[in-house]
This record gives sequence, structure tokens and C-alpha cells, in this order.
Amino acid sequence: MSSHSGPRFPLIQLASHHDVRKFSSGNHPGAQDIDEYLRSSALAEQAAGLSSVWISIDSQANSTDAQVAGYFTLSPLSVPVAPTVLAQLGLQSVPYRAVGGYLLGRLGVASHLQGQELGSALVSAAIKMAKKARDEAGGVFLAVDPKNDKLLAWYERLDFGFRRLEPANATKRRLVLRL
Repeated sequence: MSSHSGPRFPLIQLASHHDVRKFSSGNHPGAQDIDEYLRSSALAEQAAGLSSVWISIDSQANSTDAQVAGYFTLSPLSVPVAPTVLAQLGLQSVPYRAVGGYLLGRLGVASHLQGQELGSALVSAAIKMAKKARDEAGGVFLAVDPKNDKLLAWYERLDFGFRRLEPANATKRRLVLRL
């Protein structure tokens, strides 16, 4: 039993004092991009207001090298209104050319913690944050752009209710969840 109280993986916003240099999500396709983004671009993009970056800290890590357990980014997004968009979002009509929501942009889990449901916990946290932002500023959906078919299948298996934005177009992977 742990002597720590509270959750094992608390979620906090990325700050300059967090050591992300040794974060590694493994060697699967796309992992290097996920890792490099966190190391070199995440703070700058957050400071510019392009996204918010949330990291999960492993409260049981033996060293500071392993403290960042995972992360995700959340940013505003709008999509042009089209009949398929309205149908997937369950909207009859809107008086605008575009409808706003949020993008779950990047998501990474430390390789030594993969397969332990942390990824789905991060997606769940992003959904909760997007719903809170919706309540404060508006927004209809949370979108995610899986980079490959394996990730697409993973998001669909999570069973949060993500649906393809354009189901008839097999080359487009964008998924949306009505908030």
C-alpha cells in the first residue's frame, strides 16, 4: 500500500519547472513526434495561447525522470457547418458558417505505463475540461484527429461516444464527441 494520499496521477497544467526532457512514449509510429512536441514546443504554444497542456504526474515515481506519466493538449477549434457535421453533432441548424468546439490535439503516455488505462483516463479528463469550457464559453464538441487506423480504433473502443465527423469518407479520421 502506498504512503501517498490522493490520486496516483494528478493532472496539472504544464509549467516551466516541470522536467519533460526524458519523457518517452515508446518507439511506436508517431511516438517520437509526441515526445518531441512535449520537450520543445508545448510550453511555447501554451504561452502563445494556442493550446493548454496538461500533464499527469506519477506520484509514486522513484525519480524525477519518470514523474511525467502522460499529457494531452486542448485547444479551441471550429469546423465549417455542413449537413454531415450537423448530423454528427445532433444539431438541426445553426445560424453560423462554422461551429465551435475543442480539439484534443496531442496525447502521450509514458512507455512504462502504457496498457494501464492512463490513456483513457487522460481522454476522460480532456472531455471533462472541454465540458467545463463549454459551460463557461460555449462550444459544441470535442474532436480528435487520430494519426493512423490503430489510434482510430483505440478511440472508438474507448466508448466515450466519439463518432466520425465524415463517416462516408474513409480517408478522414476526425472523430467528434458532442459535449
